[in-house]
Parts: sequence; structure tokens; C-alpha cells
Amino acid sequence: MKWQLKDIVTWTNGKLISDNKNENETAFDSVGTDTRKDLSGQIFIALKGESYDAHDYLDQAVAKGAKTLLIHRLDPKFENLKSKVSIILVDDTLTALQNFAQKYRQTLNTTIIGITGSNGKTTTKEFTAQILSAFKKTHFSHGSFNNHWGVPMTLLEIQKNTEFAVVEMGMNHAGEITKLVQIADPDIVVCTMVGTAHIGPMGSQANIAKAKSEIYMDSRESTIRIFNQDQDWTFDMMYPVSKKFPASRMLTFSEKNDKADVYFHIDELSMRQMKISGFIAGQPGSAVVPLFGKQNLVNLMAAATIAYLCKVPLEKIWKGLEGCKTSWGRNQFIESKTKAEILFDGYNANSDSMSALLENIPLLKVKGKKIAVFGQMKELGAESAVAHQKLGKMAGETGFHEIYFTGEDYKHFSAGLAQTRHDGPTYIAYEYSSDLGAKLRKSIGPGDIVVIKGSRGAKTEQFVEAIEPLNWTIKK
Repeated sequence: MKWQLKDIVTWTNGKLISDNKNENETAFDSVGTDTRKDLSGQIFIALKGESYDAHDYLDQAVAKGAKTLLIHRLDPKFENLKSKVSIILVDDTLTALQNFAQKYRQTLNTTIIGITGSNGKTTTKEFTAQILSAFKKTHFSHGSFNNHWGVPMTLLEIQKNTEFAVVEMGMNHAGEITKLVQIADPDIVVCTMVGTAHIGPMGSQANIAKAKSEIYMDSRESTIRIFNQDQDWTFDMMYPVSKKFPASRMLTFSEKNDKADVYFHIDELSMRQMKISGFIAGQPGSAVVPLFGKQNLVNLMAAATIAYLCKVPLEKIWKGLEGCKTSWGRNQFIESKTKAEILFDGYNANSDSMSALLENIPLLKVKGKKIAVFGQMKELGAESAVAHQKLGKMAGETGFHEIYFTGEDYKHFSAGLAQTRHDGPTYIAYEYSSDLGAKLRKSIGPGDIVVIKGSRGAKTEQFVEAIEPLNWTIKK
């Protein structure tokens, strides 16, 4: 067991208002926050969100097997729970969760790796975990557990004998990365790139860069910092960091500078794979990676740099790169009954990731048609109209035979498309309909490539479903 009840009370600055005296009820190895799941033997942390409050479901948590409740209020109707489980009362359960994770992290010998970036952080996290897992016991955050409660939950899942933990750190306001760094206290950090994701609440790309740089500026002095030399925003972070911290604990990766600690370039690119070669710490190597898109080179270089720092033998890094795969909705290759090839990237979208995708399309050699399906890019704020107009213009200039778009900014997308010479079939609507799906299904055939991309909220996976994919399911 990882934690004793008395330690949890101390770490969370709580007060034990109910103490279950059963000896078997004082040690724990996991926490839960969802009463819809099995909570057997767990500490249930009653978090309060914008649209829910877990304090309303404490009886359900106990019914699902929770041994201890961590709360910041107890309604009179739940007083009877005091005789059933131990209850810790704190000022705020989210703060208590963060303090709990921070204190537990201090007991670990695990190497903690912190990854942020406007694009690529989740993919880099997964590539890194895939390479490290073949070397030593590795834990990583699942999905996009990268915020003020996801990072603490990830840390609390780490087992005592875990060698490496890869932790994704997201943000949409200044100061959030600083808080996550304080909680996780990472040993290795990297910012993959600075883009325009969350530009709505942040206001400008410069503000996003400043917020992302917190992962470098607010980590401890002994932390090793990795920099992407190929983007101006991340390159410019190096100077102020080097003024504050030892340059000897800074590493770089690049596809332009062959003197970087990790230097990769693409030799050949296809729909299903890329052939890469280059140097890791001056030693040459090559790999055939089952990935689409040159934008993934940044993620591969970042993962390789981290693996090198974790003392993975170089030959194992190159071999590990060949096993790197993306997760659901992230440059995912899908086969269909129609014999058309589908590239589905519907987990996230912003102007930068759209541009990165479109840059790859002219490089693809196809027997049939190139068809594009785009969904709304979310969280762009005041920039949304202009961004979708630019997307329409880029799409029209890329050389697609057929284009679909669904989303609130359909008029702006249409205006951008009208500025181009695209004269193929075009279907633009406010939202998805079965008629649109049927049109796409009827249009495609063997040898065609269908590229489908949008934010998660745009639900572009409905188009995938309409094409009758093989061995694929919609993620709820």
C-alpha cells in the first residue's frame, strides 16, 4: 500500500471527522473521483466542477466501495456515512488533491518528465512512454489528463517501483504551468512548440509562449531542459533560461541544425510511414516509423532526446522509434470497406495543426481522389472567423478534389474557399447530417484518400462512421 490514512490527513491539511477503526481500512493505493466507476478500497475525492459537485453523491461513492471520503462539506443527509467510512474534511478538495499529489511525489525516486506544447504534447508523451516502457517500468498520463486535477491524478497513480513517469502539462491561462511544475517537480522538461491553441483566452501567441516557458523558468535548477531549435518561439526561450540556469543542463533537438543533441530528417514520406535518419548525441541511425505527417518529426525528436537522457541505449531508441504509434483520433490511419484510405485526426484542431496537416497533402501520391473533411476549430475566440477563412483558403489551394466542412464558422470557411480556384464538389454546413455522411460515402472508392480533421467537439468521427471503417469504433 502506498499511503497511510494519517499521512493523507497531514498531506491534505485535513481533519479526520470520522475514523473507521478497522485495521484494513487505514492503508490505500488508489484514489477515485467518479461514482460511476468501481471505487473498491479507494479514497474518494469529492471534486466540485462548473456543472457538478461530487459532494452530492457521497452515498453512491460508499456504495461503490470507497473506504475513505475526502470532502470539503458534509450535508446532514450524509451524517450516517460517518459510521461506515473514514472521512477527511479539508478547506477545498481540489487544493487537497494537489497537495496530496505534491507530497506523494516527494516520496518517489521516479524520474518525472514534464511535457507541454500547443501541439504535439500528447503525442510526444505517448512516443516517449512507448520507448521508455520497453526499457524500464514507465507510467504515463492517459488521454489528456494534463490540467490542474489531471496532473495530480497522474502522479497519484505512480507505483513506488516505477522508474519513469511521463506527465503531460496543459494550460489555457498564465500561471497554470507554474502550478503544475510546483506539484510534479519534474526532472526533465520540454515544450514541443508554441502555436495558437487557446489563443482566445490568452490573447496572443506571445502570451502563449510566455506561459509555456513557465515549464523552463519555474522548474528547479537541477531539472534538465530540452529545447526545440526549429521554431522561433521555442528557440527564443533558450536565452532567458540560460541566464538563470546552467547551460550544461540544456539539450536541443532540430531537423535543421545537425549540431543539435538530436538531429533527424525525413528521407521518405507516405500515407502509412516515414523513413527517418540522423544523429542522437552524435551517433548515426535510421528508422522506419509507422506514422503519417512530417509534423510528427518534432514529437519523435523530443521523445528521442528524453529517452537519451533516461540512459536508454541508442540502438534501443532507434528500435523504439519504429514502434511509435499514435492514439485514437491523432493522425490515425483507418481502413474502410470502400477500399479508400482514411486519415482521421479528430481529437484536436487549431490553425497550426491544420496547416501542418495540409503541408503534407501535396507530398502524397494517390491513385484516386484526395478528399478533405474539416470540422470547426474550437477555442479560438475572436480569432475564429479569420482562422476559418484562412483554413478555407488553404484547403482550396491544397489540391483536394472534394471538400466538406461543418461548424459554426461555415460562412467564413466558405468565404476563404471562394478566394481559390477550387472547382470540385463542395459541401459546407453548420453541422453534420446523415445526408452529408451519405454523400461522402457515395463519393469515395478504391484508391481515394480521405483526410478528416477537426476539434473533438466538432465530432468529425461521424464522417468516419459513415464511410464504414474496419476495426474501428467511435470513442465516447
